Amino acid sequence: MLTRWDAVSTLDHLFDDVMGSMLGTATSTRTFDPSIDVRTSENDVVFVCDVPGVKQEDLDVTLENHVLTIKGIRRFESKEGEQAILGRAYGAFSRAFSLADHLDDANLSAQLVDGVLTIRIPKQAKARPRKIQIGNGKDSKQLTE
Repeated sequence: MLTRWDAVSTLDHLFDDVMGSMLGTATSTRTFDPSIDVRTSENDVVFVCDVPGVKQEDLDVTLENHVLTIKGIRRFESKEGEQAILGRAYGAFSRAFSLADHLDDANLSAQLVDGVLTIRIPKQAKARPRKIQIGNGKDSKQLTE
């Protein structure tokens, strides 16, 4: 099998390697993808999203057609003349979740505390678990013809 040699691409990589070693910089190819827990209880569904280093103004939570979307960006802030080796991930992220109909999305709330975004969606009353009394047949009325 013959493989075509791409001189431009090879020279481009060689140039990046030389320039990178001369400047002592490195870039991170990883993008920021925050971990998100989804917890449910009798009363609500809670999304817990780790977003350390993300400012509140860089987060966006939207709800449209029962789809909860969490968007944000963790920015790399460099100083003039600074050299860095990046071990952390930076960049924009977007995650979307389809919500069940029994959630009361009109009363959704979101809070950002210590780098953790918490979104709480209460369940509608009819979706909450309830105890059903079981009759013994003596108290129930029978249909008569």
